[in-house]
Amino acid sequence: MTGDLFVVVSVAPERISRIVSQLRPFTSNYLFFSGIYSFMGSVYHTRVKLVVIDDSDGCIDITEAVQEIRGNTAFDNTIIIVIVGDGGSERGVEALNAGANDYLPFSLVGKELTARVRMRLSVYEAPPSGCGLEDIYPIEDRYLLKSALHHIKDGISSIKTVGDLSSHVGRPQKDINRVFLAQFGKTAFEYLRDYRMSVAKEMLSQTRFSITHIADQVGYSSVANFSTAFKSIVGVSPRSYRSQFLSSK
Repeated sequence: MTGDLFVVVSVAPERISRIVSQLRPFTSNYLFFSGIYSFMGSVYHTRVKLVVIDDSDGCIDITEAVQEIRGNTAFDNTIIIVIVGDGGSERGVEALNAGANDYLPFSLVGKELTARVRMRLSVYEAPPSGCGLEDIYPIEDRYLLKSALHHIKDGISSIKTVGDLSSHVGRPQKDINRVFLAQFGKTAFEYLRDYRMSVAKEMLSQTRFSITHIADQVGYSSVANFSTAFKSIVGVSPRSYRSQFLSSK
């Protein structure tokens, strides 16, 4: 993904380095802007995959900023992540309502921005329905990948290992890993883990299901195992992650 273009919008240059350090695993191409309108004046950059808006000072009209981006069809598929100040969950919810994909407090940038971006990119690049895979050749690799993604989506609670996936797809694990590495830059296990986490995050932020229920739905045998895995990837516990979203509702 080193050719992907990412944009960081921030009025404080001293904060940019902290944000960019978390994005380096994904791309080496960045553009920096001090405001939304200076960014939107450069709409010839039609392949922007990610925009990170640093609103940790609360100085941006975040609803207007996100709507301005979403109002331009050039950015229909662009991922928008908003960074808010600590305790700024209300502004984060405003950003989500305006069309942002995610938000997080500035204090969690070092721990969690990488995981949030990875999760959003995996959903963006590899929809489990198998859409957007028609250009994959050879054809047998395309069929393998479509089948694997279909089973991951429909069997997320039961497919816990690449061995499980291999049994459903009917192909050896080494073939599955080869295709996932070629198309997504990650092993099938890494993709499966990230997808399980993305579903867990969605359920934690959008529902009031118990954490026990969510753990079961994404294929963990116990809450303890789920919480340990979630915290190791996201940087906070499931309960802490949920509180960012539900405390203001």
